[in-house]
Amino acid sequence: MRRFWLLLLFFCSAVSQATEQPKVIEWIMVDFAPYYIMNDKYEGTGRDESVIKLLEQAMPDYTFKRSLFPASRAVHELSNPYNNYCMLSLYQSEHRRQHIVFSKHTSTVGLSPSIAIRKELVDTLDLNTAKPVSLKTLLADKHLALGVSMSRSFGKDIDNVINTSHDANIISRPGRDTLASLTYMLNKKRIDILLGYPSEHYYLARSMGFEDELTQLTLSEAPDLSLGYIGCTNNEQGSEHIKELDITLEKIAHTQAFHDVMIRWLPDNLQPILEKRLIKRNESAAH
Repeated sequence: MRRFWLLLLFFCSAVSQATEQPKVIEWIMVDFAPYYIMNDKYEGTGRDESVIKLLEQAMPDYTFKRSLFPASRAVHELSNPYNNYCMLSLYQSEHRRQHIVFSKHTSTVGLSPSIAIRKELVDTLDLNTAKPVSLKTLLADKHLALGVSMSRSFGKDIDNVINTSHDANIISRPGRDTLASLTYMLNKKRIDILLGYPSEHYYLARSMGFEDELTQLTLSEAPDLSLGYIGCTNNEQGSEHIKELDITLEKIAHTQAFHDVMIRWLPDNLQPILEKRLIKRNESAAH
């Protein structure tokens, strides 16, 4: 009889272990610096990959896996209901919500689109780097040549300025490394201003050795903050992952480590701006 119960106990234990699903979250990563930095001296210090590391440290019961996709395929793979992926720093839209389940808490908080500009031109135009400038004014009144990545959206108001400035000198470039080539053109005075996100500008200026020549200006047409969320494949497993990730995001969002990651790829003149806006946002959330 004792042997029977031992065999039964062993069998039940084996069945339990066989049916228990491992806690695995597989992250989609893209080769897009400075969010993910794959192959230079700053490798591993990207903003989004650093947030994934913070989540991993705070979720010891989970195993994190990482899969690298071209940026053009990332959302498509995430949206496939037969996959089980999660991805950081996504913008929400009605269309995406049909295929992707999103976190309630933000996974990344950054500054909205800005323009990169040569410091000497800032002095010539007597612009204040501590205050937002109007992109429309720079194009229409200052007649500056703008560089922009083709087919990239920067929000309703900024897109509207670009699309309605028919007489402006706007240079649009396609391709994977568009921002890098436009940054080179900016430094060589072939364009006057370059539209992108602050961390992108800063990373490229540093990696290309232009940081002493270039600076950035925030735009009055842009919102205060650019918010990104975690998105997981919209199925049962994705929904479970989002619940756990939301709990963890709430825990790490106010830590110094998270704060340091958010400002890591910002120039000195823009770090205080983001810090002030983060404080204001946190105070509003508290009320």
